[in-house]
Amino acid sequence: MSDKIDLRKLSGLSSGERSFVTLYFSGPEYLRAYDKWKQETSALLKEQPDEAEHFTENCKLIDNYFEKHKYKSGSLCLIACWMIDLLEVIKPELKFDTAFRVDSSPYIKPLAMMQDEYETYIIIATDNRTTKIYSVSMGSMTDEEKIRGDIKNHVKVGGWSQQRYERRRDKELKHYTKDIVNHLAELEKVEDFSRIILAGTKETISLILDEMPKHLKDKVIGEKQIDLSKGENEIEKETYSLFEEAERAEERDLWKKIKARYKSHGLAVLGAEKTLEALKTGRVEEILINKSSSPKGARCRDCENLWAGADLTKCPACGSDSVFKVDLAEELVELAELTSAKVEFAEGIQGLTDIGGIAAVLRY
Repeated sequence: MSDKIDLRKLSGLSSGERSFVTLYFSGPEYLRAYDKWKQETSALLKEQPDEAEHFTENCKLIDNYFEKHKYKSGSLCLIACWMIDLLEVIKPELKFDTAFRVDSSPYIKPLAMMQDEYETYIIIATDNRTTKIYSVSMGSMTDEEKIRGDIKNHVKVGGWSQQRYERRRDKELKHYTKDIVNHLAELEKVEDFSRIILAGTKETISLILDEMPKHLKDKVIGEKQIDLSKGENEIEKETYSLFEEAERAEERDLWKKIKARYKSHGLAVLGAEKTLEALKTGRVEEILINKSSSPKGARCRDCENLWAGADLTKCPACGSDSVFKVDLAEELVELAELTSAKVEFAEGIQGLTDIGGIAAVLRY
């Protein structure tokens, strides 16, 4: 069992038949819904004996898992493929919608959406007494570092004594904030994070920014003055709004980039079909997908080629009529992972919705 998700590994698994079962549970109360779905799907697959056999054996793997492991709480994802002796079990911290799928590859779109929405970011909670560096990943906050400062506050005395005190205090603060930035740089070597949020007192935040090298400063998405005595839960709650704002801004910026490139020199495509063509040749740099988008496609059992379009009855490549419908958005996510294209899921962008909910920036 794992809470780590290797989308690239999962996206590389596929076959010419619907030999994979993927289950998403938002809680154990949906086990009965799974039993009902299993019976209904078995009945529907009777006319495809090979796929029916795969389905039956996959369900045996899954049922055997549930016999050995009592499912008591939390979200759960299981991916089974009897043909390659695979049973992947993922138990992330975050909750997702219950969904059951039979397909020619693992259904990874919900996992990809989760990773996009909850990218790892760093919170630096700081004042002149102490600093804590937190890593937030998949909705879970981990205490990574604690740095003590114990810098005294300003004093209200006059003359040379106060000037000497302030010089000494400034020197201590500089050493303290430099230490914070050094700890952050060490953390960057072992953890992949794209965003930093600074929270706490204005003075210390400002000095940390002064000490940061440009590549770390570029990752800072927001600053918020917070009373750190409120505790970790309040710190996470008050800073998450900054993360959400940055996420929505990134989606809007990518849409602007796609429109600009499409209008100027054509290094962008609009729509699921054009995006699929570009992904097949590894030309996509970034893909933007509306969260509610559900374009249809088809895959050929004989040659395994993938095509856009809901009404396809014959394979355009080999002429076979042995084709089955697929969730094209899911297939695009898998191709993006395999070709190292970045996937961004969006919501609330009307222009993207108007062109079918999918667009991409091209590499060439």
